[in-house]
Amino acid sequence: MLMLGSASRNVGKTEFACRLIRRYQRQEQVIGLKITTIDNSGRPCPRGNKGCGVCTSFNGKYQLTEETGGPAGKDTVRMLEAGAHRVYWLKVREPYLREGIQSLSRYLNSTSCIICESNSCRKVLNPGMFLVMQKEGSSIIKRTCRDVIHEADKRLSFHGTGWDMRVDQFIFSDGKWTFPEPATATVLAGGQSRRMGMDKSLLFLSGTPMIEVIVNQLKGNFQQLQISSNNPEKYDFLDQPIVPDLKIGVGPLMGILSSLERSKTDLNFITSCDAPNIDLPYVREMLRVAGQYDAVIPMSDDGRYEPLFAVYRKSVIGHCHDLINDGHRKISDLFERVRIKFLPFDGSGWYENLNTAKDLKQYRNRFLSGQGTRHLELPDTMTG
Repeated sequence: MLMLGSASRNVGKTEFACRLIRRYQRQEQVIGLKITTIDNSGRPCPRGNKGCGVCTSFNGKYQLTEETGGPAGKDTVRMLEAGAHRVYWLKVREPYLREGIQSLSRYLNSTSCIICESNSCRKVLNPGMFLVMQKEGSSIIKRTCRDVIHEADKRLSFHGTGWDMRVDQFIFSDGKWTFPEPATATVLAGGQSRRMGMDKSLLFLSGTPMIEVIVNQLKGNFQQLQISSNNPEKYDFLDQPIVPDLKIGVGPLMGILSSLERSKTDLNFITSCDAPNIDLPYVREMLRVAGQYDAVIPMSDDGRYEPLFAVYRKSVIGHCHDLINDGHRKISDLFERVRIKFLPFDGSGWYENLNTAKDLKQYRNRFLSGQGTRHLELPDTMTG
């Protein structure tokens, strides 16, 4: 599912959805969704109290209808005319949002290309991609968007006739939505795995080597993807460029330096091969806030930081050389020499470093059994 949210009205959300539908309707079974959440709290109507009739047109918890055609200009009619195979409109009272979506899910094919207009739906579903549209130069964010905007994979700026990204930059392939960030992603796979007692990167998770699990999450989301390793033949099966260390035996700081030297982009996301879950919205947030900083480092409330799940600019290359030449090996030694943005980090629901056999066992029990996983599909019966 590609979910489209908006910070305010008149940001071209339906037009964007229709362009996507027209792009894929010949090759995919495209399903269009519009989800309207009814707020009964007494707050002002988000549509300006103009009496559109949505709030008073049904009784009960929710109402689900399939669009078959009607007045020109109606959002769901526009989706149907753009070429959607089917279009559904779910009107749901806010307390029953999950129940309404559970009913809707019975009509959705998991292999379909699904394009959904909603803000509130993001509270109970984790789509393949979530985009939020804002008016250029505006700081207005309506309540339904304010609750979920931090989950956005990308915020698009609407300038009156279009957006700051083209529709064709958003790709649906093999059941997955992607768009390439102007950045490089590097997976560090040069460690010795001493505590694990075997090569961590090639440990199987649900039948797939852990490093391949990571690579599959990153594919299509960056302009460049590469593997940092001094054993290129080991990772031939990934079909990705392999970057050897400029000098062997120095540690992860050298892996970062060597990868930055080979990278074709200024911004670079660096991750280790022992953290199998990638929260792409958080990674994109790191890239978004990089600004004039040399690095963006996640930091938890208790002061722990994650330098091997971080964003670095090429501007740190010279400092890395200096540190290594002076005999330094710690990545944290870099922090005193460059401009660092420490970004609040709570990865308790997804982030996991698998350093030992015990870590691996706990991960398999928690995540591979379905407990704690972030990714929520649309089965016939949703359990949340």
